[in-house]
Amino acid sequence: MKTPAGFTFQRTGRDGGRVRLGRRRVAVIRRLELVDFRPVAGAPAVVGTDVGVPLYWRQYANHQDPERRLNSHSRLEVLRSGHAGLVLRATGATRSRGALSTYEVAFGVARDGTVVVEVRARLEVPPRVGWRVTPQADHGELAFLTLWPAGVFSPTGAEPKRYQACLLQHGGRVEAVAHHHLESPDKQRLRLRPGDRFAWVTEDWNPVVTLREGDRAEAGVCAYMWDTHFGLRAGRGGAQTLGPGTVRTAAYALGVIGRAEARRLAEAARLRSPGRAAATPMYTGARHKFRATFASMTPATANTAWPWQREVTEGRAVDVDQRRDATVGRGDRCSLRIRHRRAARSCWQATTLGPSFGEPAFRSGGRLRLTGWVKVAGDAGSARLALRVHRAGRGNVFDSAAYEIYSCRASGSARGWRRLSVTTPPLRPAPDRVHLRLEFAGEGTAWFDDLVFIRLAR
Repeated sequence: MKTPAGFTFQRTGRDGGRVRLGRRRVAVIRRLELVDFRPVAGAPAVVGTDVGVPLYWRQYANHQDPERRLNSHSRLEVLRSGHAGLVLRATGATRSRGALSTYEVAFGVARDGTVVVEVRARLEVPPRVGWRVTPQADHGELAFLTLWPAGVFSPTGAEPKRYQACLLQHGGRVEAVAHHHLESPDKQRLRLRPGDRFAWVTEDWNPVVTLREGDRAEAGVCAYMWDTHFGLRAGRGGAQTLGPGTVRTAAYALGVIGRAEARRLAEAARLRSPGRAAATPMYTGARHKFRATFASMTPATANTAWPWQREVTEGRAVDVDQRRDATVGRGDRCSLRIRHRRAARSCWQATTLGPSFGEPAFRSGGRLRLTGWVKVAGDAGSARLALRVHRAGRGNVFDSAAYEIYSCRASGSARGWRRLSVTTPPLRPAPDRVHLRLEFAGEGTAWFDDLVFIRLAR
């Protein structure tokens, strides 16, 4: 790749610095993560400053654990710079040095004048040690690339979403993954081989990943933010230990394509199906009669609607059947059902309330109320409604232990439907996350219907 202006690297630390093409800054590397990547002069960044592209290996499961992410002992060195391009070497390891990561990162200019980054990644397990790897159902466990394009989803809800879909190109065949919030097979186990491309579309400039020579990969698109994880399989079955001397490799190019090419690919794409997940009930925000499913959403609302989710907290998942029931309801024939063949605890939950999901912020001092109707069949089970609340600044929002639970008295077997209600006290500081939970414990069957969530001023 030849460039009219040379690449330079301005170091800002042991594992970071700024990349320039002539006078123009094209990227920043911060703690071995690529951020503020601007491959097109005068255009917005395609990788922002909040979530960077890791230039190190990590396991997806519990990836904050320093024994699962290889960015300890991190170093960044310059191998070459100038008119022919810039080549950096990024090295890291687990905290115990039980696995080693080496990335060769080359910045150059493509024929259309945009900047492209070529990456070659090597994972190595040193002699006399092993590295335990936890399986990941939706994509390869050994993540060598995670990409969240700037603006694809706003965690604050303050900005419009960019990009409407992801595209997977295998030679002349193109598949589209629509942007929606289902945990569904159209997003999972996307198999990739050298030469395949993966892109987000359609804007003026669209990020595209091209797989280069290396081990075969699997990608998975996050149902929350539409970031995508690219990884290699560690093996088959359960947890694996990579033995001493194990070496795994991956390679990719990160660049952009223009609107015209992205549109041409999108028009040729076959839409991947969400399968049975299309029957998932969706959170509507109004009185829930549970008629709405993902399949009933219009294209205009499909990427903004959020699903009701299933959770089993005690017992065996095989003994729990949770589904939308189209034969039983209060006043109609729709409800949410939970059936336990043996004693268990499970729930339906809506976890997408609050400003991070495009809703108005909760008010400090306000109260929250959840009402609904429940019917229980069987003498060994009981149902209740609950609100699970997280306050701003009180622990990790992804840790359920950081939440407060407010619930109503449990309702057991009775004739017909019974109304339940739970109201919180005034909440100061205001919540930043609220979960609605329809819980069932024991054996038998419970139906939930006519659910209403209300924000009270005080």
